[in-house]
Amino acid sequence: MGNFQKNKIFFSVLIAFALLFVGVVVMSSLTYMDMSKSAKELTAEKKKFKTLLDGHTLAPDTPAVSLTTTNVEVAERDLADLKDHHKTLLAAIACPEEKRILGKPNLSNGSELASKIKQSVDEWTKTAVEKEVRTKPNEKCDFGFRRYIRNPGASPKKEQLTRMDQQRNIIDFLFKTLIDSRPEGATRAPILLESIDREPIETFEKIAEGKPGAGTMGPNESIRNESDEFNPSRTFRRPGLVDALSFRVRFVSNTATLRNFINKLRASGRPIVVTSIEVSVPNAEYTKLLSAAATTSNSASNAATSLPESFAGEASSTSTGNAEPLKDERKLIVRQTPSLFAVQVDYLTDVETKNSAEATPAKK
Repeated sequence: MGNFQKNKIFFSVLIAFALLFVGVVVMSSLTYMDMSKSAKELTAEKKKFKTLLDGHTLAPDTPAVSLTTTNVEVAERDLADLKDHHKTLLAAIACPEEKRILGKPNLSNGSELASKIKQSVDEWTKTAVEKEVRTKPNEKCDFGFRRYIRNPGASPKKEQLTRMDQQRNIIDFLFKTLIDSRPEGATRAPILLESIDREPIETFEKIAEGKPGAGTMGPNESIRNESDEFNPSRTFRRPGLVDALSFRVRFVSNTATLRNFINKLRASGRPIVVTSIEVSVPNAEYTKLLSAAATTSNSASNAATSLPESFAGEASSTSTGNAEPLKDERKLIVRQTPSLFAVQVDYLTDVETKNSAEATPAKK
């Protein structure tokens, strides 16, 4: 201690050099560790780069695809083609403005929408009677809006009004298309409309895929769906890319009506796609209703036929003068029976068009 007191400067300098030495050692160690980490990363990147240059074999007995200038150019062209195809698909989904089925924006309240729904259901019911479209016996078809027809005080949330009005307009299109789908020349062809069901967007909250609770009901989980509401089993909806409203048309008729209905949907130019078709045997009550409505046009023909000339002599020698000519008897081999069809469709909307359409007046 005495030496330190006598040589303070010397020992202070010595301590400073010692601390500096320790600092240099620590810094060198850290730098070496960083260099080792960088060297490992560089080695890994070189390995990846070599793998890219060597190429990857996509299938046995095929040359490897490597990162060459030619392959890069081909990949860039493929990417450009994919982008163009993506734009084409979005344009097809958006469809021309005059073909879009939208809802009225800025509806004042739920009462206004409920009034429009009631008016539409009454018009559809009247049209069904005029066009001789049967409905379920002892039960009125509410076209997907039973919740509001049978509960006049029910009112959806304000943020759902435009979308629900869009559903109303889409159901109007589906119903009129179905009526026009009867085969030509068969204005009284039997058809029974069981129901047009809609996706009840106002009774549950959709959760985006990948987030907790996806695929489950939202805060209104306790609300019971009506018989003309359904949650789609299949849909083209993709969060962030494509939105969709799902509907299901249930009717009893023949396959010609179904075929015409599908073809008219496809040829309409509207972004409507068929997601599923279910076919089943209608119950006896439905069959009885349609049988009473169907026309009987399969009676046997009474047209007479004559024998060929080569058999004329034989016929005249073996027959009497009072013999009656042979009749052509037609027998029904395959009877066309009605089927119960459940056609599920999606009305598609790309996200950008959907957001901009909410501020555009509806066109019906």
